[in-house]
Amino acid sequence: MKQKIEIYDEVMTIFVSLYIFRVHKDHVPRFVKLIEEVKPLILSYEARPFLFEEDVLTGKQGSMGLLNLFELKDDEVVYLGKIEFDSKAHYEETMKKIQQNEGMNHFYEQLRKVVDFPSLITSTFQDAEAEV
Repeated sequence: MKQKIEIYDEVMTIFVSLYIFRVHKDHVPRFVKLIEEVKPLILSYEARPFLFEEDVLTGKQGSMGLLNLFELKDDEVVYLGKIEFDSKAHYEETMKKIQQNEGMNHFYEQLRKVVDFPSLITSTFQDAEAEV
């Protein structure tokens, strides 16, 4: 007899904060190091940070790609940052704490030296499949 294995004990709502960074090639090592340094701080608030480097920025199968949304300079590399939170309330609570954290303020100061903030794209998304 086969048993059904439940993967999740409960439904978890996930709230995601996304960041699209355009980083000058000369600043990539410093940028990656800064992200590695800030990850433990984000994890300490029980949020889950991820960083992805560009692969294909053009669309496939007739779809648009990121390059349809902005013009990338030849000397830039695109990174996608993602932070997962348990809920929107968790996100809001964490962001309040992060804004008061001196370590995070220092991180933002350093990040502004390697990322053009006016070109930084940020957005948040909530779990569309969660029970309402």
